[in-house]
Amino acid sequence: MSFEVKSYMTGQPVSIEPEASALAALDLMIEHGIRHLPVVDGSRRVCGVVSFDDLRAALPLSISLRVPLSVDERHAVCDLALGEVMTYSPVTIRYDAPLEEAAQQMADRRIGCLPVVDEKGRLDGILSETDLLHALTTALWAARRGEPAPRQIGVAEALEQERSHLAGRLSTHDRQRQEIGEARRGLPLDAAEQQSGVETDWLTEQLAEQASRRLRAIERALEREQRGELGTCERCNGRIPEGRLLALPDSTLCIRCARETEMSQ
Repeated sequence: MSFEVKSYMTGQPVSIEPEASALAALDLMIEHGIRHLPVVDGSRRVCGVVSFDDLRAALPLSISLRVPLSVDERHAVCDLALGEVMTYSPVTIRYDAPLEEAAQQMADRRIGCLPVVDEKGRLDGILSETDLLHALTTALWAARRGEPAPRQIGVAEALEQERSHLAGRLSTHDRQRQEIGEARRGLPLDAAEQQSGVETDWLTEQLAEQASRRLRAIERALEREQRGELGTCERCNGRIPEGRLLALPDSTLCIRCARETEMSQ
């Protein structure tokens, strides 16, 4: 069975610029619940990596991924630069490299992650120990059963499933909204209860509108899939990472082209 890094890496990883502070790196790790951050320059080329263990060793206080620092603690470490903590020029690996090569690199160097780069050396993903364990589980499953590994569903299928789920949720929301409206018309409500009902409706409607926008984005993406365009950047014809498509289904530009377009406006 053949495995490639791109099949198991985490696409569109959170990253940070080298000029940032160590505190900013910790904030990102806490916000996203991650333990490693690639450090990239303005061209998205990897120039370093910082880990939670690096920060824990460098910061003169106890830190946790679950508990943000207090104001006093933040003040005590605000001057520590990321460049004083990060690992410079880390080992990277191509997205199309064999997974066993990545595992060997991580084992030999005793590192917890590998930044994954594209053919031009730009950050494309990150491969962590957790990702490798996922790949190992898949391989063991196949070996034990003598069957193909569990199928990894593609972006289009994942979006189809999400569309079905969202459509069902919105249909239920519309039905419940109608039922609540009918029930309220028959009940005497004081001013406080009426205001509470209005606020509840507002929150519900806001969430429903977000779901509707997401549903419309998914439908546009599936239309692109039918035309054979999903996952292809309309500007450079390059590959749009799966992580970006799952986060922003109607993306028509890769990350690099999207940034260039924003900067030119």
